[in-house]
Amino acid sequence: MTDHSEEYDLVAFTGDALDFLGSESLATQVRWITAWARALPRPILFCEGNHDVDSREAPVSSGRWMNALPGAKDFSQSGHAEVLGQAFVRVDWRGTIPQIRAGDVVLAHAPPAGCDTARSKGGGMDAGDMDLGDVLRSAEAGPWLVLSGHCHSPERWVDRCGSTFSLNPGVRRNSAVPNYTSIDTARRKARWFVDGELADAVNC
Repeated sequence: MTDHSEEYDLVAFTGDALDFLGSESLATQVRWITAWARALPRPILFCEGNHDVDSREAPVSSGRWMNALPGAKDFSQSGHAEVLGQAFVRVDWRGTIPQIRAGDVVLAHAPPAGCDTARSKGGGMDAGDMDLGDVLRSAEAGPWLVLSGHCHSPERWVDRCGSTFSLNPGVRRNSAVPNYTSIDTARRKARWFVDGELADAVNC
């Protein structure tokens, strides 16, 4: 990601920066992730994933380590931020859903429940956020995008939840380049990259 970050105006990271199964301690991972984020040449916004807060091991147990990351102070107490002219909303893991407005880009670790971005391939379980799904489906004018993760092998990388597009690039462990999506906000186009190669694109 560092190698390609200069190609984009902003990087959005939707959680699980830490690896519970990694060989390094969580404290070492926190130091590495913090240094990596501070070294990025572009603005970065984070939302927390379950791996980032659901541990009794310090410093994860305090939950405060993410507040030291770049972009953390861009979000207000209500969970809103405006960066480079785009409005963002952060949904904390197991947190309440902030007020969501038309045109917002939502950063949420878990996709909205009931979407193919939240369901695992082959008829697997729905790992989505039920509250987020309910809010999006009941909104008269929902947000533009939800960027998420959590479900490692989603049925599809893109789906609709009400009027909102839900994107989840999925995870390929041990890949040299993590899966990611690239959003052209001017053209309203999203592209999905797998192993560093363009795999699909959609107008949104």
